[in-house]
Amino acid sequence: MNDLPSPASRLAELRAELDAIDDQIHDLLMQRARVVENVASQGGKKGTKIRPGREAVILRRLLARHQGAWPAQAIVRIWREMFGAALIIEGGQTMAVCDGEGGEARLALAREHFGPLTPVRRHHNPAQTLSDLTREGGAQLGVLPPLGEGDDAQGGWWQLLASNGTPIYVIAKLPFWTHRAEGLPLGEALVAATVPPDPSGSDRGLLLLRFGAEASRARLIELVKAAGFDPTALWVKRLAGDTGVLALLEVTGLIADSDPRLSAIAGLETPPRVVGGYALPLEETA
Repeated sequence: MNDLPSPASRLAELRAELDAIDDQIHDLLMQRARVVENVASQGGKKGTKIRPGREAVILRRLLARHQGAWPAQAIVRIWREMFGAALIIEGGQTMAVCDGEGGEARLALAREHFGPLTPVRRHHNPAQTLSDLTREGGAQLGVLPPLGEGDDAQGGWWQLLASNGTPIYVIAKLPFWTHRAEGLPLGEALVAATVPPDPSGSDRGLLLLRFGAEASRARLIELVKAAGFDPTALWVKRLAGDTGVLALLEVTGLIADSDPRLSAIAGLETPPRVVGGYALPLEETA
């Protein structure tokens, strides 16, 4: 007599096992939500609640321990949805997305990263997007084009960070998973907020510097290296009337306002300004 279960009964057993696992996953999600509620009730976060550095730490840790056939990129997608849900529990957030050239791809990147339930305001240019962050009742996040130089109307928005008023910081870079599978949005974007970024342990920092008109790119790099920084990228804007050079410098590691290296940068016409940074995306970290 054949005591082996039939294919139909074996399939029913496997489906019952999957149902039980789904219940366990759902129980853990509800438990996680209760912990998030406790964080919110204890006042664990003030102002803009997103913590991209903390999120990067979580994702890197999970991917380092991940095994089996479940796609690693699906792990990122699942936890990004959980991060978005947690922010809804904590009061929600609105993102202002710069339309203009590449706007649809930028919106798709923002939806992928922050989740489809995050409200969106669309603005025609970077100036309007940044302005939304500082007005009463404004957005908590601004999604902006990748950085550019000179008079680039889209990528040159970083020059606006030099203006006085409420400080605005770059806090994240999109996409966080840089290997783009078919069907995922292409391009890059930076995320800005009125709070500085939190460290993830593998970061890039951004400095806004103003030098005299005679400074060359090579000289700028030389001066910041001499102060102890490790520069990784540089964007330059020569000011009208040969009055000076405005430079955005990307360096290894986030920078605190109290960093003693800032006062060691020679040749500056105005004090240096820390304008944030971001956790290195996953492929770049690898």
